[in-house]
Amino acid sequence: MSFRSRPVLDRKHRPRWQDELRTQQLTVVAFAVAIALALGIFGATAWNGYWESHFRPVAAVAGTTYDRSELALRERILVAEASAQIAELQTQLGGARDQIIQQQIDQLSLQLSSLDTTAADSLVESAVLAARAEEFGVSVSDEEVDAEVAERFALDEMVRAQLILVEALPDDAEADAEPTEEQLDAARDEAQAALDRIEDGEEFATVAGEVSDDFTAAGGGVLGWFAADDTAYDEYFTAIGDAAVDELVGPVEVERGFAVLKVVGRREATAEGPLPEILARQGVDRADYREYVRGELLVDGYRDHFASEVVTSPAAQRRVAQIVIEPATEPIVPQERSRHILVDPLPEDAAEDAVATDEQWAAALAEAEELGDELMAEDADWFAIAAEHSDDPGSGSRGGDLGWYNPAAPGFVPEFASALTELEVGEISEPVRTDFGYHIIQKTGERDSPQAEAEELVEQLREDPDSFAEVAARLSEDHETAREGGELGWVAPYQLDRMAEDVVFALDEVGEVSDPLDLGADGITIYQLLETSESREIEDERLEQIHESGFERWLETEVRSGVDTWIDPDFASSSAA
Repeated sequence: MSFRSRPVLDRKHRPRWQDELRTQQLTVVAFAVAIALALGIFGATAWNGYWESHFRPVAAVAGTTYDRSELALRERILVAEASAQIAELQTQLGGARDQIIQQQIDQLSLQLSSLDTTAADSLVESAVLAARAEEFGVSVSDEEVDAEVAERFALDEMVRAQLILVEALPDDAEADAEPTEEQLDAARDEAQAALDRIEDGEEFATVAGEVSDDFTAAGGGVLGWFAADDTAYDEYFTAIGDAAVDELVGPVEVERGFAVLKVVGRREATAEGPLPEILARQGVDRADYREYVRGELLVDGYRDHFASEVVTSPAAQRRVAQIVIEPATEPIVPQERSRHILVDPLPEDAAEDAVATDEQWAAALAEAEELGDELMAEDADWFAIAAEHSDDPGSGSRGGDLGWYNPAAPGFVPEFASALTELEVGEISEPVRTDFGYHIIQKTGERDSPQAEAEELVEQLREDPDSFAEVAARLSEDHETAREGGELGWVAPYQLDRMAEDVVFALDEVGEVSDPLDLGADGITIYQLLETSESREIEDERLEQIHESGFERWLETEVRSGVDTWIDPDFASSSAA
């Protein structure tokens, strides 16, 4: 057979079985690819979820990264602590302070609603403080951690009681009055009579409602739960001592008189409160909790450093005076300011609908004229005169100051407003009669804006530094220092906020006047240096205040600012952003 005579395969018409086989093969391959893709997607999704919940970075402090698992641990610790506190507070409900206790519970619950940001802040704060602890010589010993953990785990002894209080002093007694022996004896006898009634079978709550002078009387005298360190009820805790439940105690002398108490419940102190069990349920072991507590205690270490090394007495200080200009409370327009002293023709105890007689009006005019003469004196003390003589309760304690107003719509009665239009700045009026009485009025200022006023004042004061006290008394809107000619007193480091401190300590020459310090919504302040000292004692009260108010600023500016910190925006609080 020749080559050409061989049969030719018809490729356009393959056997059917071959097509079916090929279709099956393609289907198997497609299924394999689909399964592989599904497994890949599932694996990627699972890995991504695992990474998100465990390895996703949430913060970095000084080169160390903290991931989601570490944040989750901090969250569980915070949940455990808040839950233990809430549980303890809930056991204390059922007394006179339920509203306060419920507010504390609500506050703790609110903290849990923003747990991720709270935990992130806590985690970062501990890391930041630890990063610079050695540099500042701050450390926390194992013994300190042990003591703190033990305190957090423990619960104090508490009692629940009912109270009948008989006060020794009458309701209208002066605040600093001391009871007489007769008053004490009378209170003791009344308290004993109340105790006798209860011992004779009357209900404690009934007797308390009729006899007790304490605010708990309406609730049957129930005080609720309290401990030895409760500053409101500590003397009652001492009086109860180890009395048994249902036992009556008293009468016992207390600060306000004599008390009769009934023990309603008692809980003994324990070293193991609910916190250890809650921590265990949250999957937090004691080693992790100890490290958390160690970080918390670092704050105390830094506080001790601040008190002993940063703010010490004696210290370099500046004695200054100030003029405070409050921000405008309405759109800026040309404004005026005035002060007045009011003489009411009616006596203080007059009936609300009383009408002054002609004689009373005449007497009021005579008094107003006399006061006007005093106010005309160059050294007139508006604060002293207004406090003693003005019948306007609103402005009398402020030296008569009425503040800034729009002269086109001052908001005063017509006679008063009309008198103001006739006055120049600094001028004092004759007595002006209105329905309220006679007024002595002085226009104290004009301005286009608080900023313009401040700039103008600084220019004037630098030309005449000796006028600072007089200008402060007339124009400063901090009335406490205005009455002292603006005297703020001695200022030590960290006593004021940072910007104010920078301005004060930049003053070198006695009498020097600062540029206006504009703090926006907090107003504008102008300072004058009165005296300097490079080594002056800080009084204990002021030193304590500086330790309290200045610590956070020092921690922020000197400690936290020196550490590179990053927080994932998803977990950053507004304060950390």
